[in-house]
Amino acid sequence: MPVTDNLPPTPRRLLALDYGRRRVGVAGTAPDLPLAFGLVTLTIDGLDDLMAQLEPILREREPREVVIGFPISLAGYAGPVAGDILELARRLEARDLTVHLVDEALSSSRARAVLRQRGRRSAKADLDRTSAALILQEYLDGALPPLTPEEIAQLTSKPIP
Repeated sequence: MPVTDNLPPTPRRLLALDYGRRRVGVAGTAPDLPLAFGLVTLTIDGLDDLMAQLEPILREREPREVVIGFPISLAGYAGPVAGDILELARRLEARDLTVHLVDEALSSSRARAVLRQRGRRSAKADLDRTSAALILQEYLDGALPPLTPEEIAQLTSKPIP
């Protein structure tokens, strides 16, 4: 048996983004644990501004992978920010990060329920950060598999309502 079989698995360093055109919730994983938690909500003015604000987070946390919630309506259409998210994914991949797009359907509703259970008001910043954490935790738990390139192509070939 090789010596490496006795070593613990290398922890996955991940970030998750719940993208919106004005605010982006950011979540990360805990060191050495498969637990997600909200980090910050960024107020942005476009993708260039988002990338500039993500720079110190990427440098500090050194993720290898980024999970991004991809908006899919209940009718099965890509949401209105899908194009922005695909461009964001392209920019992150250009930085040698692995990007996973996952269905974020109802993530804000679930985040609102979590905050309500904790007795907290759902301020928009709290909501975005909590939504990113839920997306990341569900991805880690295997409940949100990444969308395949074929699924993304099919979703984006439909007219965006």
